[in-house]
Amino acid sequence: MTKEQAMLASSLTACRQHIEKLRYSMQKNAALFPLTPTRLASLTESQEESVDALILRYSQCVSMIQDQLFRGIAYLEQEDISDKSNRDRTLLMEKLGAIKSAEDFGTAAMLRNKFSQHYPEETIDRMERLNLVMNEANFVMTCFDDISAYLDRKGLV
Repeated sequence: MTKEQAMLASSLTACRQHIEKLRYSMQKNAALFPLTPTRLASLTESQEESVDALILRYSQCVSMIQDQLFRGIAYLEQEDISDKSNRDRTLLMEKLGAIKSAEDFGTAAMLRNKFSQHYPEETIDRMERLNLVMNEANFVMTCFDDISAYLDRKGLV
């Protein structure tokens, strides 16, 4: 195994651990969803922290896939991505067969970006984003499984 393969394998393992934590957060918070304005306003401090952990774990998983796994795959596939945008990298991953839909991954990344720009006065917008996170988190977990299968199939790790 080359140094680059070992680095990608390490990133894959770390991402798998984050995916498991995301899965745990989804299960822990499932009863709260879908959120309504009333339910959102009545969340306890503990529930808010739990939802915040869900958001953080979701964001970490999307970032790890985009920044570490995509980069490692591109390197091992001898694709130069140094001047490519995240969108172009995602399209490349779809073209290579590592993910099924660049458009769907783009949606997951956009949602991650929206969470990083949270403002308290946007309660309804935040509620709508939170309601999306459960479906998008399922997609991110499926995407990770697709990437793992691709790496196995190609013998890259």
